[in-house]
Amino acid sequence: MVKIGEAARILGISIRTIHMYEREGLFISFKNEAGTRYFSKDDIQWLIELRRMIKSSLSIAGIRALMALIPCWEIRHCDYRSRNNCPAITDHDAPCWANQNNLCEETGQQCRQCEVYKLRFKVATLKNIVEIKLKEGP
Repeated sequence: MVKIGEAARILGISIRTIHMYEREGLFISFKNEAGTRYFSKDDIQWLIELRRMIKSSLSIAGIRALMALIPCWEIRHCDYRSRNNCPAITDHDAPCWANQNNLCEETGQQCRQCEVYKLRFKVATLKNIVEIKLKEGP
């Protein structure tokens, strides 16, 4: 694990940029009790992927919308009643882990440990699938 300053140096971006990505719901940093952010190798790889998508002209809102397409309710096998109150169903513009507390409202599990959050690496593939469908037409 590395601190946010080291992560920023590795990525060649500012700490403020990393904070902005986090505020936008693009990832969840690990924070200790004092609030210091730490990043794993997977976190760094994800931030590299985010930068690649942004440089290829995909907006932050577009990335967030793609991540919102991950069907967490199917992956987690939520029952119909749980889905009615689920922020992932009611907010189509953000992924489920972008909720206020970064906690699963169903289980109380930290989103960083959730299998749905780990699927964020598939967003680039999802983008390509959506592009292919758009190019092919209805």
